[in-house]
Amino acid sequence: MNSRRSKLALVAAGVGGAAVAGFGLAFGRDIYRKSKKNAGLIVLLLVVVTCPFIGGRGLVCGHDRGLFGTIFLTVLGSLLLIGAGLCAATFLILEFLLISDNGKLENPFAFALLGGSAVTAIVAGIGVVVGLVQRPKRLKAIAVGKLNERFLEENGFRETDGDDITHYDDSGQALRFLEAHQNRLVFMAVGRRGKRAFIDLDQDGRMVSYSGVK
Repeated sequence: MNSRRSKLALVAAGVGGAAVAGFGLAFGRDIYRKSKKNAGLIVLLLVVVTCPFIGGRGLVCGHDRGLFGTIFLTVLGSLLLIGAGLCAATFLILEFLLISDNGKLENPFAFALLGGSAVTAIVAGIGVVVGLVQRPKRLKAIAVGKLNERFLEENGFRETDGDDITHYDDSGQALRFLEAHQNRLVFMAVGRRGKRAFIDLDQDGRMVSYSGVK
């Protein structure tokens, strides 16, 4: 009797295990199918949220671009991103209206376009606000960068794109950039043991003087 029960227990355990395994495989397939089916929806939601924000921010945050870059990247590129968000939002709302009201609305596209425009305007508006907040700091950094480029050119600095020797100063001394502090940049004089060179910075990060090798 005990032997018979043991066999039944093993058989039951085997059947239960197979059933659980089968349920697990079926559940996994369902998740995969639903994820695959909803992948387009997820992409559209990301477009709705990110594209108008990036476009609105890009319009006002400040860039160091020429005329063509400003026209094609800053203006047209940002407007295209906002337009992509509008299309995605309108499509999603239209799909929702068609499913929820079973086609009872006379002109669902108009409602979808209105809703999509509102959502896009809100998201793009948030991007514009963020861009305006960032704009002064970005423009200041761009201006300081241009001044620093002029400083390096006027002081005869040449960049090598190498690792061992990163720069040459106006005397031809090979330098290796080591580290940046809040008030200066530190270089090692290659081939001269223990010697350093420094570029002093002001509080805005603008290069003000070169010490030479010391």
